[in-house]
Amino acid sequence: MGFIFAANANAKDAKDEGFSGKWALDKRSPRPGDAPNNLDTRIKQDGSGLTIESTFKEPDNGVVPLVYLGLMTTKIHLNTNGQEQENIIGPFTMTSKTTMNGNQMLTEWAANVKGDRVEGHWTHTLSDDGKRMTLEIKESSTQGQHSEVTLYFARK
Repeated sequence: MGFIFAANANAKDAKDEGFSGKWALDKRSPRPGDAPNNLDTRIKQDGSGLTIESTFKEPDNGVVPLVYLGLMTTKIHLNTNGQEQENIIGPFTMTSKTTMNGNQMLTEWAANVKGDRVEGHWTHTLSDDGKRMTLEIKESSTQGQHSEVTLYFARK
């Protein structure tokens, strides 16, 4: 009986942490073929927003698909009060606005990549038990490129 109580307490703790914590791509869920390999993410929430630190295997060809701009970076900060935030990602400056809405975190972002304006939308959704997180990514450019992918994460 004590073991069951401890398991339930851990589930509650995961939910109470919100997005904060360590996350890894869920190996049991579907994933796009160009998804970053070995993607691990640590999210730290504080009064000024969220800091997301990630590790991943660099693509063999050295080219990161545009849809993952901002995701495949070692560290990014997002204000969660809807105020504009700038982050330097490699040679690009990404501007973003993030808001929290219950178990969802919504981020609108834009960057200029080689003279092309790229815009995107991230929707992070936390499962009811706090053990899983879904990231829906939409990205489009003024050159007509449009991509949509969904990544599934499990709390580590």
